[in-house]
Amino acid sequence: MSEDDYDDEVELLDIELERSRSDVAASLRAIADELEAGDSLTIAVGDENVTVEPPGETLEYEVELEREPTDEGDEIELELELEWIVDRSDAETADDGSDESEDGDDAPGVHGEDADNISVE
Repeated sequence: MSEDDYDDEVELLDIELERSRSDVAASLRAIADELEAGDSLTIAVGDENVTVEPPGETLEYEVELEREPTDEGDEIELELELEWIVDRSDAETADDGSDESEDGDDAPGVHGEDADNISVE
């Protein structure tokens, strides 16, 4: 696989749902537990899930908190973003060949049910 095959970003999961505060907290706890343990990180929302290789010891962590006035009151938006690099050679070695993006390119470090063909509207 050439370097050019990695130029395009692949969106693995993009879902926006309304959930109870306790459901959201439980999801965040599960992610935090996997992150702390160094296990593969599985993001499960509804019937969809994607598993990616875990980050190393350090990763980029971004927090964004916004307040936007609306007719009904102020809308608060909290975004938590984590970024890390997955070594392509390790990801490709672990890949069984079943995880390919919609255009046929491998999605290194991505595993699981519908990991590369998720579209939820």
